[in-house]
Amino acid sequence: MSMERSRRSRFTNVAPTAGEFTVAVLLAGVFFFLITPLVVQAIAGWATSGTLALPNGHLLEAYGGLLRGRFGVGLADGVADALPSDAVMWMLTLLGEVLVLGAAVVLGMWMRDLTGTGSRHGLATPTQAAQALGLPRLRKSAAVIRPDLYARTGRRTPVGSK
Repeated sequence: MSMERSRRSRFTNVAPTAGEFTVAVLLAGVFFFLITPLVVQAIAGWATSGTLALPNGHLLEAYGGLLRGRFGVGLADGVADALPSDAVMWMLTLLGEVLVLGAAVVLGMWMRDLTGTGSRHGLATPTQAAQALGLPRLRKSAAVIRPDLYARTGRRTPVGSK
């Protein structure tokens, strides 16, 4: 492997592609969309009966009840009876979904700023570099600043190195 090849390999982009982010965001969105009604049910059960209303071991029954529009399926009788009416629970679930969506948008915007297209945190533009170093010094140091673009050819290597 030549020295030039190893320099190029150091400057390759290893960031995930946009498709990987899309799949991750879709999977996370489906997960949070499906878990929000159960979280709302757990919090409402804790507020009304003092215990978290989670369908331990009865997850499929709980989702079946939600598909039929009923909360409390798969819970102990005392906890299920203490829950508010289904209409109130659906309104709380809608509020929870809006909160989750808002948090996802804020987190997504933050991630886009951090890793998105055009994010250049810590990198100066060519104009900024020229202002900071001066154009003659920038041209003189080009091989050090960007060795992948301005590598010197025909350099002598020190004795004993490859």
